[in-house]
Amino acid sequence: MSSCTARAVFAANARALTRQYPRGARSTTTRGARTIRAASEGDIRRAQETKQVLERTTEISSASELDAALALAGDNLVMLAIESDEECFAGETAWSGDDAKMYSCKQLSASLARIAREANDVTFLKLEVVGNESARTLAKDLGAHAFPTYQYYKHGELVWEHVGAGAGSHEKIAEGVLFYGDSGAGGMKASEYITEVASAGELEDFLALCAPEQNGLSVPCEKQLAILDVSVEKNAPVGCLHIFPAIISLAKNTAGATRWARLLGDTSAESKALMQSLNVTEVPTFVFYADGKEVQRYTGADRLVLMNKVLEFQKSNGVRLPERAPRKRMSTAEAKEIARAARERDRAAGRRSGW
Repeated sequence: MSSCTARAVFAANARALTRQYPRGARSTTTRGARTIRAASEGDIRRAQETKQVLERTTEISSASELDAALALAGDNLVMLAIESDEECFAGETAWSGDDAKMYSCKQLSASLARIAREANDVTFLKLEVVGNESARTLAKDLGAHAFPTYQYYKHGELVWEHVGAGAGSHEKIAEGVLFYGDSGAGGMKASEYITEVASAGELEDFLALCAPEQNGLSVPCEKQLAILDVSVEKNAPVGCLHIFPAIISLAKNTAGATRWARLLGDTSAESKALMQSLNVTEVPTFVFYADGKEVQRYTGADRLVLMNKVLEFQKSNGVRLPERAPRKRMSTAEAKEIARAARERDRAAGRRSGW
């Protein structure tokens, strides 16, 4: 099936399913009918997600079209999906009956749908290699030999790629969009919490800042912790991408006591010079500053280790950061009663209970 044919089929299926099972439709018959309704609603949702991805995606089939799309993208992150209908692709499961593969493709499809819905400053391109010799030649020239392959471009240059739809692929693709494109779940922007620095002067300006009271925290400037995340843009190690969501979470939850910045040490001559002056040879490296002076550093991508280092340093300086209240332990008798009520609820709804 060609990509154009697939697009038409998906759109037709979405329209047919929506007519047959309108939003909010109710079923009051048997358990079998409820099962059919649930499956049908799932089909409708997947068809709508597919439509959303396709509406945000520009299909290309030649090197000149790719070059034109990269030029028109400007400063936007460009995400190029190199796909084959013989494997899984945006919006559908794999054609094969491999359950594990089909599950991975579904996760990937849902992740792509979310990204397409929320990442307004990302340009999406698609290269479908089946039935198009020009597209297959371009895919080969781009170094894509397995499908799907997702390539990320900034200012016309390939900066990162992910190959395959195996377990965890949906997370890696979302992390790539956040790291390179500033876009996270719910429309969150990394730049709201992380200051980009690219020179020694910009680092000095960042260190001279003083965060205002936030999250109920009012910490003197000299006790505020400033953390510089030193990474690279081109071919960034997986660890740089994997830990980035945790950095944003820490920056958000400790605002008022900490400040965060990022140096991509390969983007310019000045950024390279700054990275060398900091004596950073492995990424990601986190350089901790207090009162304008380096006090500690951590090299690695363990989210828990980074978080603990931040908490320990602030605690040693008398700064108490917000902590989650421990969950109340439930008695065995209470737990059994809740499980019994859940089983009855599932039985009444015609569902198989996991309790």
